[in-house]
Amino acid sequence: MKYIEQVKSVILLLLILLSLTLTFTIWTYSPSYDLNETPVVDIAIAEKKKLEDVVKPYRLMLSQESSLKGSDNTQITEDVLMWMKNWEIQTVELLNNQASDQQINDYIKTLNRITFFFPAEVPFKIYNNILTFSDYNLPNASFDRLIVEWSENASDKMNIYFISTTTKKVYMANIGQADQEDFIRRIKNQTMDLPVYNEIVRENRLSLYVSTSPQTMSSYSYIEEEIAPEKFKNALFTNPSLVRSNPLGVSGREYTDDSALMNVDYLSKRLSYVHPASESDKVGKTDELIQQSLNFINEHSGWTDDYRYSRINNSTKQVSYQLHFQGMPVFSKDPETEINLSWGTNRVYRYIRPYYAIADAQKGREIQLRSGQDIYNLIHALYENKVQSIDDIAIGYNLSRNGQQPLLNLEPSWYYLSNGSWTRVTPELLGGGKFGLE
Repeated sequence: MKYIEQVKSVILLLLILLSLTLTFTIWTYSPSYDLNETPVVDIAIAEKKKLEDVVKPYRLMLSQESSLKGSDNTQITEDVLMWMKNWEIQTVELLNNQASDQQINDYIKTLNRITFFFPAEVPFKIYNNILTFSDYNLPNASFDRLIVEWSENASDKMNIYFISTTTKKVYMANIGQADQEDFIRRIKNQTMDLPVYNEIVRENRLSLYVSTSPQTMSSYSYIEEEIAPEKFKNALFTNPSLVRSNPLGVSGREYTDDSALMNVDYLSKRLSYVHPASESDKVGKTDELIQQSLNFINEHSGWTDDYRYSRINNSTKQVSYQLHFQGMPVFSKDPETEINLSWGTNRVYRYIRPYYAIADAQKGREIQLRSGQDIYNLIHALYENKVQSIDDIAIGYNLSRNGQQPLLNLEPSWYYLSNGSWTRVTPELLGGGKFGLE
């Protein structure tokens, strides 16, 4: 009995320690949550791109030694632009407020000048991200022709001209920090084998520039690589888990929530997304539209192929990007070959694009294309009334389906640009040669 009190003391002490332990556990307890209940959605579809990847000239023209040479070869154009990245373009000034078409033609064919042709107007504020301007107060203007001028006298400064064929304005700047002798040497080496071009002069119109020699190019075929539309659903809708999905017969599917709608067309591999509440009738600014559209597509890494800036409409706030293959534009009625994006109030209003990619293209037969001069002559002979409305003649790839198979064909063809649309010229060797347009 003499140990009872001691045992009680020990038990009491243990109870006190247990109580303290339980109290401490309750105070410091933190429940564990299953983070997988709300999974993070990966919206990266393909690639992100920089402005210089999508805002590119499509043609280079060189005026030297009393002849014009040209190329639609992307690699040559990019090489020359790369040399220009180290230049410092000094104060940009308005040189001509209303240049005539003849004056613009003269700018291009004056000796010792190289001209870059852009498919649509490019704002100075956008190109400031590609070339280096020392002038922080750049004009609130755009251009679609960029001309570099040099002199055989190395002590003279080089000049650069920015011309808008839409507004007819011409801007000029001097070029600083440029090794003129090295530039001339590089230009001569790079353009030595370029084909000769003819200038087709037209009354009260800009000239056309066409090649004088036939050209051989390869056709290609590839298996269409489909990108799961679900990826675009996850990228475009605010809360993908709340999106409702319904079939549209056997040829498509509809995705919708309380604010947006996305239709998918299985046949044309095309999707159309619209956010009706953001529609706006305000006119857009060119530089903002280009930057916003690039940022939007970059947000979901949506550059599935080589798409390049091709058109802009400030009234509808629409920016278009044309599919390219091996540096050449790709045109088709089916499947879709353009990304079209319309901006609304503080966000995208409409987004229409393909959801396929060109992968593992296989080279096919060689195709000999006539010269650009021959194509112009054919159009002039058969459709003389079309000639004055033509804005350009160029080679592109015609994309077509091989029947019901998933195989697609890329065939080089001549196209002409009129009223904002490219039309394919389809020569067929029937009875000495039949000429068609489609």
